[in-house]
Amino acid sequence: MTWEMTGKMTQKMRIMQNQKMMVKDLSFSYNSKAVLKKISFEVKEGEMVFIIGPNGSGKSTLLKCLNGILKGKGAVYIGETDLRRLSKREIAKIVGYVPQRCEVNHLTVFDTILLGRRPHMGWNIEQKDIEVVKKVIKLLNLEKLSFRRLTQLSGGELQMVTIARALAQEPKILLLDEPTNNLDLKNQIEVMRILDEIAKKEGISVITAMHDLNLASLYADRIIMLKDSRIIAMGGTEILTTENIERVYDVRVSILQHEGKPLILPV
Repeated sequence: MTWEMTGKMTQKMRIMQNQKMMVKDLSFSYNSKAVLKKISFEVKEGEMVFIIGPNGSGKSTLLKCLNGILKGKGAVYIGETDLRRLSKREIAKIVGYVPQRCEVNHLTVFDTILLGRRPHMGWNIEQKDIEVVKKVIKLLNLEKLSFRRLTQLSGGELQMVTIARALAQEPKILLLDEPTNNLDLKNQIEVMRILDEIAKKEGISVITAMHDLNLASLYADRIIMLKDSRIIAMGGTEILTTENIERVYDVRVSILQHEGKPLILPV
């Protein structure tokens, strides 16, 4: 065994032993226009973290930088390893990503979710890959849709399938960009309940960009408030104050307490 091989094995062992994500001084610009400015935070295993802020505050860009889709300045660490040192396939084994918009094609729901196994598969599909897909389909109550084509699905059904594909990657970190946008109230609550359960039982870190402050309040372990490309406030639900919300969104609200959680109402 060469020193190079030993180094690679050690690096992978460190990643497996510690899945904490640390973001340090992350900045990103589109055509010289700053979208993210010196963003720093940590996400622990099993934590539900919500990124909130108005349109254009950098939420979607931040998720893409955390997934390695966009390359910014600063650093994103998974365990002790800089994300930039990992291949796309290695990242995909650890980080799942659900974008805001889902691509529609003629694949079946089952085959689409199976695509989530690509980072783990060799040349052949193994029984484990099939079993993981079946487990995810059952988890998200998609059994009746398994052999329907994506072109036959509603927007809400398509969103659930996209989440299922990301979960089939068996990620340790799951990034979601407005995952409840196309869902009715029942499915919004169901998706958030499932994500919360997965985070707590499986130790998956869930990072969600979202507009709905009340959903964030119900499920967040931690909240990051963005405005003008910077973090304005970060912490538990206690940061959802009238002052912070007015500062970030330029609107007045009132806040009630319901079962220990802030309930945000327009004034």
